[in-house]
Amino acid sequence: MDNLTEAARARDLIIQSMFMRIAGNPPSIEEQQAYCHRLNEIVAAGGRIKRVQVYTVARLPAEANVMPLSDAEVDAIVHQVRTRTALAAEAFHGLDVTNVD
Repeated sequence: MDNLTEAARARDLIIQSMFMRIAGNPPSIEEQQAYCHRLNEIVAAGGRIKRVQVYTVARLPAEANVMPLSDAEVDAIVHQVRTRTALAAEAFHGLDVTNVD
């Protein structure tokens, strides 16, 4: 956090964050809220965050228990970021696991 905050004080940052299902579980609401809290801490300390990019798994991972979030789940995290931080945020949807052989 200290390094991110220092970098954000020196220049506008774009924060890229990947969220995923692990063992079938998406990130909890508490985890999402903690993420937003950390973003707010950076801004409160004088950091400049130009944009937050939320994405999920885009390729088949090496670990079988890791899977992408649905588009709706990614969009919900983006909504949390926008609502709880007032930062610009955008979604990058991931791998469509219904079409994976």
